[in-house]
Amino acid sequence: MSAGRWRLLATPLMAVAVGLGLAGLSGLVSFGAWLWPVAAILAATAAVITLARLATARPFLPTVAGALAGTWLLTVTYIPADDGGTRWIPGPGTPAAALVVLRDAIAYAEVTVAPAAVVPALAGTIVAGAVALLVVVDAMAVGAGFAASAGFILLVPWLPALTLERRIPTLALAGALAAWLAVVALSRRGEHGTWHARAREGAAPAPAGIAAAAIAATVAIGLAAAPLAIGGPGWGQIPRLTLPASLGGASRLDLEIDLRDSLTSRSSEPVLAYSSTGGRVDVLRAYSFSFFDGTRWDRDPEGATVPANGILWSEQVPSSVLDSPTTVSVSIGALAETRVPVPSAPRTLVAGVEWRYDSSTDEIVVDRPEGTQGLSYTVRMASDFTTEEALRAADALIDEGGDDRVPDRYLELNERIDIASVRAVAEAQTTGAADRYEAARMLQEYLRGPRFTYDTDVTPTGDDAVSTFLEERRGYCVQFATAMVVMARTLDIPARMAVGFLGGVEDGERYVVRGRDAHAWPELYFPGHGWVRFEPTPAVQTGLRPEYASVEQTDSQAFPFQEPNARSTVLPDRQPQVDQPDETSGGTAEEQAGFPWLAAGGAGLLAVAAGAAIWLRRRARADEVEDPEDAWAALRRGLGERAGDPSLTPAETEAWIVGEGPELGDEAREALGSLRAAVEDHRYSPRGTDAAPAALAAWADTVVEAAKEADRAAHARARS
Repeated sequence: MSAGRWRLLATPLMAVAVGLGLAGLSGLVSFGAWLWPVAAILAATAAVITLARLATARPFLPTVAGALAGTWLLTVTYIPADDGGTRWIPGPGTPAAALVVLRDAIAYAEVTVAPAAVVPALAGTIVAGAVALLVVVDAMAVGAGFAASAGFILLVPWLPALTLERRIPTLALAGALAAWLAVVALSRRGEHGTWHARAREGAAPAPAGIAAAAIAATVAIGLAAAPLAIGGPGWGQIPRLTLPASLGGASRLDLEIDLRDSLTSRSSEPVLAYSSTGGRVDVLRAYSFSFFDGTRWDRDPEGATVPANGILWSEQVPSSVLDSPTTVSVSIGALAETRVPVPSAPRTLVAGVEWRYDSSTDEIVVDRPEGTQGLSYTVRMASDFTTEEALRAADALIDEGGDDRVPDRYLELNERIDIASVRAVAEAQTTGAADRYEAARMLQEYLRGPRFTYDTDVTPTGDDAVSTFLEERRGYCVQFATAMVVMARTLDIPARMAVGFLGGVEDGERYVVRGRDAHAWPELYFPGHGWVRFEPTPAVQTGLRPEYASVEQTDSQAFPFQEPNARSTVLPDRQPQVDQPDETSGGTAEEQAGFPWLAAGGAGLLAVAAGAAIWLRRRARADEVEDPEDAWAALRRGLGERAGDPSLTPAETEAWIVGEGPELGDEAREALGSLRAAVEDHRYSPRGTDAAPAALAAWADTVVEAAKEADRAAHARARS
């Protein structure tokens, strides 16, 4: 290709790469008809640049022409005139009007939940970014000839998906990459020398007649594209949004739940705080999910709603359940949800006319543009409503067809799931269950037991995530909750998944809930009582079980783990036993008498030495600190029972040690707090912890030594 001519093909290719880059917004916005004006404006801008290159040999003048054309099309399409009509001719008030559109887009993005429906203000902002990106990469790759370096700029629209670790359309990414590589190949074949020389070699101008035709076509394309773009989202339907006082950003629960995704985004920022007359609440519930396709969850369909007055619960309950209520006062900060987080028990609250209740999903719907952001409300809840006795009493209603009250979707099992295998595991673990309550508790203890490991990194493969989880036995709350829901459904127990927050950490006279406290759990249906939370996720994340579903230490053998015969489930820590020789089948008396006792003694000494070496090696390995978990384990070993129950969370453990454990000085308390924070960051923060292993070990040693010193002082006082 002759020098400069490659540019005529390069600009359209760059426009394709930019357009496909919008796929990087997948999961953040909903794609729809708003894409047609985007495509029209990008195509018109690229056409103006390409045709301008037929009219001039200057390398950057066509890019400027395209920028002007794109800006005009944006103005006509997305920036209304003062009277609300079309702004055909930009004027002095155009920048201020454009700023209003930008503010509307920011305000809308702050209060909506991903994936957001694209309103015209947001569409205009996205198109402006796409046009600006096309102009920059055209100037850099086509005008200046830096085609390879322009690839870094083309990554910009993909950054949200890459940063948030969302799935992106593979074909779109491959197409954008192919378009960029084609431009790189064309530029390498067509040009050589310094960039100044390459820039001077613009696309060779066409003859005068063709150049005139190109100019006319440029104007025609602009005029034709404008009506097409205007045919997109009409400004007559745009809701004018008020810009919030603060642009600090809103927090939202991620409702795109896919079991193949690892858990990475765990904000430490507070989302709400509450005070309670009954101490820390177990959970604050927001959403329910019923449809599971083997890997992904979908929300429950919204049912009939009523004003959020009276007792709000999925079953009819007498008013006497609130004779001795627990009062919870909640203040929400930057949490912008469409459902109000409330405790998972019968409750009442003071609500406005925009608050409605859906008993089919146990969701409280708030109809405000900003959602729950900035709400304050008080809940009166029946904290002692759910008991073991009440749940066992539901069996009589089950026998009478009590499950018929709930929709069939709570028993649905997708064909992608290996239902027979999952049912075999569920039946094996619930062998001997006397009622639904015992079956539920057995499933909870199986998943919560030592065979399963809490891990935020999962393997994103296959269409049957539940079977994969039951085989690999590693995951986080979504995997544990989903497994229990599916296993319960295989046993004909209606079940669904709920999403909300754990109860947070005590901070003075209140409890603070942070983004990292987001949680998912299973709910099983008990006729006459309602939907009941169980907690299969290990204590490392959730702390104690619900009181009504707890297992006493004396009952540790009540629910023995069983492996189904339907499939092989040999565990790595359970190797097949090798037949042992009979104690009576030793050698003859003569052989024993002739055994060299010196050799026997030497062998015994060697065995003792080997055992001691192994013990010392294991002890040394146990004392090595490589990460916060090692230091935390060393701390618990050093304190023993004074570290509290192993099921306590790090924050609860710290509170237990300070309140019930040995007397610690200021230095030891500070070390304990630093170690606790490092463990929480390691477990829950996407960035992990910056604490060095040496510092972690030093913190653990400081606390343990302080405890030993306190013990020595106590013994000395006792003797005196």
